[in-house]
Amino acid sequence: MITSKIYRSLSNKKAGISQLLQRYYSSQYQSRGEIEELQWEKLISLLMYSFENIPYYKKVFNKCGLHPKQIKKPSDLKKIPILTKDIIRANFDDLISVKADRNNLIKNSTGGSSGAPLQLYQDQNFRIHTNAARIRGWQFVKGYNLGDTYALLWGADRDIKSNYSLGERLSVYFKYGEIPMNAFNLSKERKLEFIRWCNVLRPQILRAYVTAVKDLAKFLEETGSSFPPLKGVVFGAETVDAHTKKYIEKIFNTKGYISYGCRELGLLAMECSEGCLHQIAENHYFEFVPLKKDISNEMSELIITNLHNYAMPFIRYQIGDIGVKGKDAPCKCGRGLPTIERIIGRTTEVFYFSDGSAIPGEMFIHIMKDFPVARYQFAQTASDRVVLRIQKNKDINHELKQKILRKYKEYLPEVVSMEIVEKDTIEKTITGKFRFVKVEMGKPSES
Repeated sequence: MITSKIYRSLSNKKAGISQLLQRYYSSQYQSRGEIEELQWEKLISLLMYSFENIPYYKKVFNKCGLHPKQIKKPSDLKKIPILTKDIIRANFDDLISVKADRNNLIKNSTGGSSGAPLQLYQDQNFRIHTNAARIRGWQFVKGYNLGDTYALLWGADRDIKSNYSLGERLSVYFKYGEIPMNAFNLSKERKLEFIRWCNVLRPQILRAYVTAVKDLAKFLEETGSSFPPLKGVVFGAETVDAHTKKYIEKIFNTKGYISYGCRELGLLAMECSEGCLHQIAENHYFEFVPLKKDISNEMSELIITNLHNYAMPFIRYQIGDIGVKGKDAPCKCGRGLPTIERIIGRTTEVFYFSDGSAIPGEMFIHIMKDFPVARYQFAQTASDRVVLRIQKNKDINHELKQKILRKYKEYLPEVVSMEIVEKDTIEKTITGKFRFVKVEMGKPSES
């Protein structure tokens, strides 16, 4: 859509994104060593600024008897305490730069999917770098051209309205090249409406919550409805397992691309056409801290430092996600950006049992693919108990439940019991995401 290309191009130029974007196009193809050197320079610069202008970090450095000039290598960075959401809430004002004008800062907040929402500030420098990284991220989709239109299945009300009038929908499309649909309520009528608009306007990309696009894929398969050809489906907001990814790719007849990010830090990683999930290393410094109870010795908690938000720096931020560090071998796509082998999920999606074992949520999801259950949720309610909630369906009977229990018994520790509870509905989070796995320690049995 030529009008949206022009509008977005002028907007990017006015915001200072266009010039920065050219640097991002170039830096991704630098060698791993050059990228890591750039990261380190930005990190030290942020540490020096924080020491001098952020009251909280001034206290932290002094308490540790540390000066930013003493941070010479990655292991030295571990001397700085990890930043948690609770610490941010308790030290909110002291985390804001003394040089910052709050009237010019950008207010943001997390969705609160796994707890209370976190309020924060970001500056214009953060916004420009985040937008440049996001726009470059689209280029990871094979065949994508800057300004291509896209369809959006999203659930956060702050980003997308529940309903659009004809005039509003056309205005959004002509300005931004976007065909939006709120994923909170994907009724049959709303799915058909979305499909009709996509068939008329022919987007090149579909960007969506994983559960929403999976639901749409099933609808297309069951009804035989047609969807226009796409260059790719970009998954966001929720983790996607390999089975679901393949299914969606099959239905839409295109490749799926994993994007990983959050409100606090922006886009963190993007999958390329070769299947590698590349860190947005120019914007962030990643640390992979091994989980002590992980019997596989693969899982790590992600600790991330954003390199551009000087107004309210998040240094060694405990984002709450679990992942596996990528290999050092270069990607076939030619990018030198370091990789993440996979994002496993939230720290609240790893079950720790009384025998000392730790099982990631992806295991539960992976096994469930063999059973005809559309909507379900695993919850750990005690150190030795797992509850499987299944949305009621005429096809779910006693025999199927017993098969499920026998299958999971092969993978769960002997100390763990599992029960199945049928529910009328399984609720999504307040931001429209669906959590297939969650920890609810202390919750009584539902049977």
